[in-house]
Amino acid sequence: MKQYNDLKSQANGCLLLFRMGDFYELFGDDAVTASRVLEITLTSRDRNKANPMPMAGVPHHSAQGYIQRLLRAGHKVAIAEQMEEPAKGRSLVRREIIRVFTPAVQFDLEGSDPAYLATAVPVEKSKAWALAALDSSTGELLAGEFENAEGLSDAIARLRPRHFLRLGGGRLPEAALAAVKGPPGALVEDIPSNYLSPAGARTLLHEHYGVASLDAFLTSEACVHATGILVRYAMRTQRAEKLSHLRPPAPLRRPESMIMGPRTPEHLDLAGPATGGMGLFTLLNTTRSAQGARQLRSWLLAPLRDPAAIRDRQEAVKELATAGLAHELSTLLSGLYDLERISGRIVARLANPRDTLALGRSLALLPKVAGILQNVKAGVLKNAHAGATKLAGTLEPLAKRILGTQREDAPLAARDGGIFARGTSPELDRLLSLTGDGQKWLIDLEARERAATGIGSLKVRYNRVFGYYIEVTHAHQKSVPAHYQRKQTMVGAERFFTEELKKFEDEIVTASARLRALEQQLFEELLDAIQSLVTPIMEAATELGRLDALLALSRPASQPGWVFPEIDDSLDLHIEEGRHPLVDAASGGSFVPNDMLLSPATRMSLIITGPNMGGKSTVMRQVALIVILGQAGAPVPAAHARWGAVSGIHTRIGAHDAIARGQSTFMVEMTELAQILHTADQRSLIILDEIGRGTSTYDGMSVAGAALAWICETIGARTLFATHYHELTRHARSLPLTGNAHMAVEGSGALRGGNLRFLYKLREGPASESFGIHVARLAGLPRPVIDRAWKILEVLEATARAVEKPENAGSQLSLFEKNESHASTPPPGPAVPEEPHPAIAELSTLDINSMTPLDAINTLARLKNTALLPTTP
Repeated sequence: MKQYNDLKSQANGCLLLFRMGDFYELFGDDAVTASRVLEITLTSRDRNKANPMPMAGVPHHSAQGYIQRLLRAGHKVAIAEQMEEPAKGRSLVRREIIRVFTPAVQFDLEGSDPAYLATAVPVEKSKAWALAALDSSTGELLAGEFENAEGLSDAIARLRPRHFLRLGGGRLPEAALAAVKGPPGALVEDIPSNYLSPAGARTLLHEHYGVASLDAFLTSEACVHATGILVRYAMRTQRAEKLSHLRPPAPLRRPESMIMGPRTPEHLDLAGPATGGMGLFTLLNTTRSAQGARQLRSWLLAPLRDPAAIRDRQEAVKELATAGLAHELSTLLSGLYDLERISGRIVARLANPRDTLALGRSLALLPKVAGILQNVKAGVLKNAHAGATKLAGTLEPLAKRILGTQREDAPLAARDGGIFARGTSPELDRLLSLTGDGQKWLIDLEARERAATGIGSLKVRYNRVFGYYIEVTHAHQKSVPAHYQRKQTMVGAERFFTEELKKFEDEIVTASARLRALEQQLFEELLDAIQSLVTPIMEAATELGRLDALLALSRPASQPGWVFPEIDDSLDLHIEEGRHPLVDAASGGSFVPNDMLLSPATRMSLIITGPNMGGKSTVMRQVALIVILGQAGAPVPAAHARWGAVSGIHTRIGAHDAIARGQSTFMVEMTELAQILHTADQRSLIILDEIGRGTSTYDGMSVAGAALAWICETIGARTLFATHYHELTRHARSLPLTGNAHMAVEGSGALRGGNLRFLYKLREGPASESFGIHVARLAGLPRPVIDRAWKILEVLEATARAVEKPENAGSQLSLFEKNESHASTPPPGPAVPEEPHPAIAELSTLDINSMTPLDAINTLARLKNTALLPTTP
């Protein structure tokens, strides 16, 4: 336990898995935590003492699955391994912490989701921050600088890091810290401010990448510092001098990619809703490999913004869809394994023989891919052909070595042996013959001894305790030869050995051990050979992943109603019979298509009104998704589509709050709106749904109207603005390039009990009403509630009509027209009668703080009747 405590003090807050024989044991608080997370039995050490120590354990051969569960729960795990074999006379074997795993620093991940380790460093003498992120399993390394804390928190929200290193404790801004803690299971770890100096970070990266200058990758000193911290942390946890699979740092915000708001991917279900179900990525993901799926996800989350680059990718996707290449390539790539994560495991020395065999099979695809692409015409595919050809020449010898030496039935663990086939080395062949022919030798020995002794039931057998032996039943004891030496007496038989059998046992036992040791040595040499070529292997993963993603984008082109859009430098947005790809896929062909036309010649902003459930959000989302698909290079669900390249998509859709940050639904809404108004430009596409709902009617209407005016007059971006505030439709008369449209319904609001049918069709002009009470009735509210709602609505509408009478004109500030006179001249107040009306007199005496909602409604009804009575002169 002293040895355990010494290692635990080095574990730096990790759960320590302490190897003891065939188990990894945990003690104390670690055991309590592990038993709860892993749902394993909690026992104790020294049970007879007054305070026994809690203890729990997992088998070492299946530990990886348990480790993954601990990491997903947000814990770090340190592995303390036995560094020497137990031997007689040795009371304690030496143990060391050989590596540390965290929710982000691990190498046994599956699927396409990244697992980022991230950190942020403040830029000196400014409000800017540098952010770096590392996916150690794939070698992806990103870095970028942001002007303020808001930009930093937005970037963190998009990355969703699983593990964040907080430099210097609590220096991170609150908004950024809230974004860090957002994903479930995310780990925040404080590291000292002197963990690595900026100069030390630069030196580390120079040595790691073997370059004299970092200017090609990182121009910001703060980005160099943040990136160096991540690389050093990853190297320390793996006890490695270098992680050669790490790619050079790439920018977090690529200038060639479309910008998206921090919650835009969530609002548009790009990766799939948080509650599960289909997202755009899920719909399109017909990739055959993990790196292909990651590339596809990356393209959807960061579409292109340059029309020429978009057309280049479109040409490649079209050729794959029409030239008959798709089926052949798709079949070939079905045999592609996750080269990026296999490379990560090889560099971390966690790879097993099945990993190396999968690597060899994948690399063997390169010459075949090059052959299929030999006559392609699209520039992107020509580049893929050139890359595959070059990499095949570099990596084909390694592929042949792996496939020519490893057995097809490679074991899961190298220690089990059985990795290499005959012909790998002369010594291996000799040991394989010795161990492989041993069973035949035993069968022959048994036959010879039966013939020599005349004992037909004589057996030659083996067990782990007594080794090899000859077994003779008691009935044949008189026939046992004198040179047999007794080994063990059984109830019904005696066991013997001979000098010949003893010599064979010594040789076969040592041969098996020597064979396993030789195979382990050969496997380590193979890992060294692979690691020396890890850079071209990662390049091959990129080339094959891109090709796999292009194939996925090409598959919708064969479906009816999907077309390739025309994308140019204009500010137009013209979509004919567009469809929401996800809703369309789920509708079974019943989806109602809609047109969308925005142009500097007609209108750039569209105010959309209509009932709940009428399809406003669907129409807006489908426009955004069509733009994303088109600028990713894919066909889109429409009859025809043409638009000017969109620089960024900014959305505010749906109501939610952030209680942990002390933010209400309205505060979250306003924060997101502020981000849009500060970052959108003229080439952006802005989607706003029901701005201003979280506060009072007039406050919300004022904020929504002012925001729309700012977008139309200052930003000038293409904008879809859905609202239930019908007063906002008047903006179409006063704001430049602004129009109205509504979602059509059948039925009239005046028919309170009538049926309402949603047509899901976008039509010109504002809606006549919201049909909110109709929708409430459809939702199943009790009939008395619906009836009372109609009565209250009548009162409110009558009040509104009274305010709008000509004699009351000028008594209220217009929200929709610029009128400077209102600011300086207060509106005249209404005339006050000499004798107050009885209703007013009663109103002045009401104690509204003590009234229930029902009392208030009943009082309102009574006052209404009183107000209709003539007053006494």
